[in-house]
Amino acid sequence: MTIEYREDDATRTAEVLVRGKITMEDYTAAVEPMQAFIDRHGTVKFIEVIESFSGFDPAVLWPGIKFDWRNISQISHVAVVSDLGWVGPLSKAAGALISSQVRFFQLDELNAARAWIAQA
Repeated sequence: MTIEYREDDATRTAEVLVRGKITMEDYTAAVEPMQAFIDRHGTVKFIEVIESFSGFDPAVLWPGIKFDWRNISQISHVAVVSDLGWVGPLSKAAGALISSQVRFFQLDELNAARAWIAQA
């Protein structure tokens, strides 16, 4: 599986790990529990760890946009963690366009990202 999904009800934090190419099957397997998590808690926090990324199935694009549009106001904080050079600038640009607080971390700063989310 390309996407691993974990959640912590006590802290209302979900963590997503991405490796490789995202298929529609991977996307659905992660987004369905994510939506239930948001529905259960209202406002939540996310940690997105991108170890590697080799694209996505184009069928994921529209459902992804709809998911984001529906839920972005319920996501208070997002920690994006990656060593891929383009992820940092992209996450900072996205953070400027949404109400969620977005912060970028390198992979070796994963514990710092988790601490930032825990304190939020």
